[in-house]
Amino acid sequence: MEFELGSILKLVKRRLLFIIVLCIVAVGIASFVSYYVLKPKYEATASILIQGDRQQKAINDIMAGQKLVTTYGEIIRSSRIAEEVVRRLQLNMTPEKLLEKVKTRTSSESLVTTVIVSDSNAKRATNIANGFGEAFNENIQAIMGVENVVLLDRAKVPFEAISPKPVFNMVVAFGLALIAGIAFSILRELAEKPVKSAKNIQLDLQLPLLGTVGKLKPRKRREKTKSNSVEGASRHEEENSKIVLPGTTEII
Repeated sequence: MEFELGSILKLVKRRLLFIIVLCIVAVGIASFVSYYVLKPKYEATASILIQGDRQQKAINDIMAGQKLVTTYGEIIRSSRIAEEVVRRLQLNMTPEKLLEKVKTRTSSESLVTTVIVSDSNAKRATNIANGFGEAFNENIQAIMGVENVVLLDRAKVPFEAISPKPVFNMVVAFGLALIAGIAFSILRELAEKPVKSAKNIQLDLQLPLLGTVGKLKPRKRREKTKSNSVEGASRHEEENSKIVLPGTTEII
């Protein structure tokens, strides 16, 4: 069955109360989960700059520094740096667990590496990001024998959580509930629509009509009529057998 825009609008009007209730319930659930179930996550970032040789400003030095950016990003997320951060901040977690909260962002066109830390506590995320920058800056000379790394921007305490986003979640829940409500109403309309004639079937299925079957009388009614006629005939014969002619004797 094909639905036009006008028929869909009429269907929505008939099922408007159901759709509104469904949207309200969906938005309420999304709001409750966003504010009371999901834990907020904060993100703190610290930037590390890879400097070139101060006495040599050649382009080759800059290109070499760009190639080292990726290597430095891997060193920042190494177990050695993570263990140093855990020791300094006295964190109640393993280095492996700490590295799950840390990621780095590098670019082949820049000499800056960004350390990004996500945590449920804003201040702890800030301390971890700065801790990785400081630990990397102090250990890079022992690891690679260079002193061309400096902590460019220290992380600041974030005031807004990056997740969850209650408004976004409620808008998505409203949209999904609206679509689900309209789809359910259309399916319900298709399931409840009665077929009143063969012409309706032909129009809905877009198939030629080969023939129809007429109405048949119930079989039980015929059997009941037949039994009534047999019973009437036997009763008539019985009455005739009881008639006594003149000059005869009735035999019982």
